[in-house]
Amino acid sequence: MNTLEYLQRARELLGRGQPELAESALSDAIDAAVAAEDLVLLTHARFALGELLFQQGRDEEAIPFLQAVVRTERADGSVDAPVIASARMLRQIRGQEPR
Repeated sequence: MNTLEYLQRARELLGRGQPELAESALSDAIDAAVAAEDLVLLTHARFALGELLFQQGRDEEAIPFLQAVVRTERADGSVDAPVIASARMLRQIRGQEPR
């Protein structure tokens, strides 16, 4: 499977109430994006996993993924939305914004 297929699979699993399997699919998506050397898909996969962990209240586990997203820069704007959302979640984790 490629990165997009893993991301889609994770969404389906979340929709069926299977967050543990979705987490595994997101980890596979990250691995696939690294193998494909696709920074945009890697950023989206990291964001998806960080967001899932954040939503589950697993802040310490979410932080590395969210920080990796925030450090991503693309002039074409293709990762602006996950970068902004990740920065917001990090501020919430730090207590700088309400959750």
